[in-house]
Amino acid sequence: MKKIMMMAAIASATAAMAQPVTPATGVANDYSGSAGGATGVVFAPRTAETGYGYDDGKTVVGFTLMPWAFPNSSWDVTGVRFNLGWGAYRDTEAFDFGVFSASRSASGLFVNVFGNYSATDATGWQTGLVNVVEDKMCGLQIGVVNYAERLSGVQIGLLNFARSQHFFPIVNIAW
Repeated sequence: MKKIMMMAAIASATAAMAQPVTPATGVANDYSGSAGGATGVVFAPRTAETGYGYDDGKTVVGFTLMPWAFPNSSWDVTGVRFNLGWGAYRDTEAFDFGVFSASRSASGLFVNVFGNYSATDATGWQTGLVNVVEDKMCGLQIGVVNYAERLSGVQIGLLNFARSQHFFPIVNIAW
């Protein structure tokens, strides 16, 4: 019983120390839970780009296991990205493969089973069941459903949408 109580105490202390930065406040919880004070959390003011207030960085390799990203999902990936589940990073210039990929902007080769999502623009090749680019797609999209607000390239799939231009099934080409 004593071991169970000790493990519960350690788990609750660990959970208290790992409080995330909230989008509403942009303030990090930097308390260590002891009399020692702060744990040394790196903190920067919240901006539109950083979102959560932590210093953002770049990495050559990004790995996502379900919703957890290593390193932090607010980083940029310039190299290789592997997604087991929902892979989300800020900007991606990489060879990206796995289950599902999401980025603010994307550039490179994206091969994901369920699909790819880009919040702004994408350049390169996207392959997946559903591919969505919220702004401009420059390159090739291959999937069952392909969507781009603006298209400068080719879409191959059952349903192809280039919202500002046209819809065309099977092959959609726009320059």
